[in-house]
Amino acid sequence: MSIPNLESFSKLLQLSVSPVVMISGVGLLLLSVTNRLGRAIDRARSLSKELDNGIASTTHEGKAQLEIIVRRAEFLRLSVSLIVASVFFSCLMILFLFVMSFSGVNLELGVLALFVLSLLSTLSSVIYLLADVYLSLKALRLDVSRHLE
Repeated sequence: MSIPNLESFSKLLQLSVSPVVMISGVGLLLLSVTNRLGRAIDRARSLSKELDNGIASTTHEGKAQLEIIVRRAEFLRLSVSLIVASVFFSCLMILFLFVMSFSGVNLELGVLALFVLSLLSTLSSVIYLLADVYLSLKALRLDVSRHLE
């Protein structure tokens, strides 16, 4: 096992910057999604209490909204899981880069596969986030439809 010189260590750090930046960007996405998930859960609890106490305008309307909120929460849970997977793949990518640098083992295909997995996880997460946005607009239409007629 050879000890890398300063030049190869500098190159290693340069290669590691991209996954670290990706982790940072995906972290902001995670913050946004978890905030949306928290709001959906709070709204579901509130609406459930209203239904239990007979406060909701109509039971049918309230149940329909509750079903939409539960679907939103499921989409957001999947989105969070995929973001965490993306971060995990990015961290593994950095680990593989360091192992390649210090041991001389060729893991280039593994690094490339982890990069692709990280991007696919992030892309899938954004798709679920978009599905949540559409469902939240559907719930809004349900809520305000009686005022628009």
